Amino acid sequence: MKTRVIITVLSAVALSTGCGPSVRTRVANAMQGCLAVRNPAFVRGEGERALSIPLPPAVDSLASGTAYTFGLIVYQETADQATTQAEVTCALELGSRYESEDTRDWLNYFSRHPNAPVANLATRLLDGQLRQIGAAPQTRAAPK
Repeated sequence: MKTRVIITVLSAVALSTGCGPSVRTRVANAMQGCLAVRNPAFVRGEGERALSIPLPPAVDSLASGTAYTFGLIVYQETADQATTQAEVTCALELGSRYESEDTRDWLNYFSRHPNAPVANLATRLLDGQLRQIGAAPQTRAAPK
């Protein structure tokens, strides 16, 4: 039910914008694919296990196709409106495909999230981006 809500919201926003329906549609489809894979484990309380499940190639391809500024903005909006761990972590993972200072700031913000799986994922994704640019990874204790 929550997945349909996010998809509906993203689709409605896509229809109301003249310049970005295809990006919003691809983000919505990537989110739907990610949630289909990850949400069952999150629902069972297995957050870290959910994050270890690889995403299907089609979801990776959709995320890679949105790896630019507007795609990042849509993933940020999605994460801000998320109501479940699965929604937040999918938005983070898919949105982090865009390597930029804005992305790193966003991941850094979520690395302080009170939910450990969310914070741990954000930290891992941030560290990956920092390694790509030759910077030292962040070291911080995960929230309990």
